[in-house]
Amino acid sequence: MYTYATTLLLMRENKKLAIAVAFHDLDIWVSDGMDYLSGSEQLARDYLKNSDFDYLPDEVAFFIKNHHKLWPIKGNIEAEAFRKADLIDLTSGFIRYNIPESIISETERTFPRENFTRMISSRALNHAIRHPLRPFPMIKW
Repeated sequence: MYTYATTLLLMRENKKLAIAVAFHDLDIWVSDGMDYLSGSEQLARDYLKNSDFDYLPDEVAFFIKNHHKLWPIKGNIEAEAFRKADLIDLTSGFIRYNIPESIISETERTFPRENFTRMISSRALNHAIRHPLRPFPMIKW
């Protein structure tokens, strides 16, 4: 029974993480803007509502809503790991939270980012110039 319960929980957590990864920044491309967290959250909720995982929307939404927080997420180890992973990805491993450099390098070789970092940095900078009073709306305190 333990094995079955553990397997079912891991399947649920893997699905939750996969959905959060797929949707966390999606609204950048859908609405073509930098204030995308609530839009990405809604896209994930809409998807989950029409899937076999309709019990996950609040958990996935929490990941999405908080993945750009500048400070650690207290009380939710999964969301904090997701936040850290996003920052590792965004900085191409410059910030790596004690993950060995060999793992970062292997990941970068396996999944090359091409010009993604340069492109997203350019979009963010252009948004900041056009909206100096709210330069980075996706950043959360």
